[in-house]
This record gives sequence, C-alpha cells and structure tokens, in this order.
Amino acid sequence: MQQQDDTFPTAVVTGASSGIGEALAHELAQDGYRLVLVARTSDELNRVAGVIATKYDVPTIAIPKDLSTPSSGAELAAELKRRELEPDLLVNNAGFGVMGEAASLDLEEQLEIIDLNVRTLTELSIRCARTMRRRGRGGIMNVSSVAGTLPGPNMAVYYASKAYITSFTEALAVELRPYGVTVTAVVPGVTKTDFHRRARMEHARLLKSTPAMTAEQVARIAYTGHRKGKRVVVTGAYNHFSSWCSWLIPNAILLPIVRKLHT
Repeated sequence: MQQQDDTFPTAVVTGASSGIGEALAHELAQDGYRLVLVARTSDELNRVAGVIATKYDVPTIAIPKDLSTPSSGAELAAELKRRELEPDLLVNNAGFGVMGEAASLDLEEQLEIIDLNVRTLTELSIRCARTMRRRGRGGIMNVSSVAGTLPGPNMAVYYASKAYITSFTEALAVELRPYGVTVTAVVPGVTKTDFHRRARMEHARLLKSTPAMTAEQVARIAYTGHRKGKRVVVTGAYNHFSSWCSWLIPNAILLPIVRKLHT
C-alpha cells in the first residue's frame, strides 16, 4: 500500500492523457503537486506520467480507467483509498461529445456522454467535497465549455452536459467556500485538442470560423483563475465575447447559427 507523502499536495486529474488535462497536469506539477493521472488510454497516460515525473521531479501515478461507466467513480475512489491518497485538488477534465442530430446518433454513445460529463464528474466532486469540507481546505476544478451557455443543435447532449457542469459547479462553489474549499468552473471555447476528432467534427464550420486556443493557454488561464479563487474562469477574450452574446441574443436567432456551425 502506497502512503501519501505530505511533502507534496495531491492533485487528481481526469482526462489527463492529452489536451487540456495533460496541460493542466504540467501546470500542477510545476506548482509542486503529486499527480494522480486518470484516463482510459493507458499508453498515452503512461507517456504523460513519464514526461512529467522526469521534467518536474514530482511523484506521478497513472491510473487507467474508463470513467464513462456508472461504477467508475466509486472504483476510482476505492483505488485512491487503497493507496491512502486524499486529493487536495480534483480536476474533472474528462469528457467528450459527438456531432450529429440526437435522434440519428447512437443512443448508447450519447448516454455515455451523460455518464462521463455529468454522472462521474458529479460523483467525484461530491466525494472529494465531503473530504475537503472536513479538512477545511482543498480545491475542485470542473472543465465546462462556452457550449454550456446555450442549447446546441447537432450536439444537443454535449451542450446540455456542459450547461449542467457550469450550473452545478457554481452552486457547489458557494456551498463550499465557507469551509475553505475553492471550486472553479473552467469555460474554454474551441481548443486545439483531440476532442474534435473523437466528436467526428474535424470538418465542421465551427472550427473554420472560430479562433482556437492551445491547451497550454487554456490550462494556464484556468489554473491562475482557480488560484485567485474565481468561481468561473472563461478562457480568452473571444470566449468572453461569445458567452456575452449567448445571453444577449435571443435563442431564436442563435440556434439556427449554432446548427449551421455544426455541419
């Protein structure tokens, strides 16, 4: 059994094998965190863990796990308990979406989006919140999206899941702040990651018409905002503008545009 070395605070990062999760792992390692990296792809996860352990000289643990299964949250919690690891920071970054009309896409795949983006994120957040509240310290970062600011025709389930993440995270932030726990919703826009390939939207008009940030830029802004105690961190000026437009412009005008962008 591996006991926690109190020299290093512990951060658990899901979806850590690439993209924003990998970039956040580097930010946290640079800040002196022991890392518990979680993702479904073991080869890429081990690659990231190896690079970080070598570059930053911090303890790094890779736990391959598909978090889209309903039992995965409890299984990960049990594995952390077995290793006697209590997270000081939880980063819920794992998530995916699929482009297409909801009635035409595979139903099971869309339910997996809900299980991963909503169910597992909620379970891990609440499990860690209970421990952090008792200890009187800690942090949770949940990666949402600008997509969560409005409905998303041709990506209906994904957009809805991100709206849930932002709403849940903001509420949790208010509940936990009196106990010394900082909770942050990270709200990026289009980011240069592998998300678009998995979502089968590499040729979508959205990617051709919207400026994209790098995962490293998003991670840096997100972690800086979290350290400042922000409840919501929208990454980049363009994404701030997009969020503002989604509240100002009626959905009757916006939704046909969003649908066209997802073709």
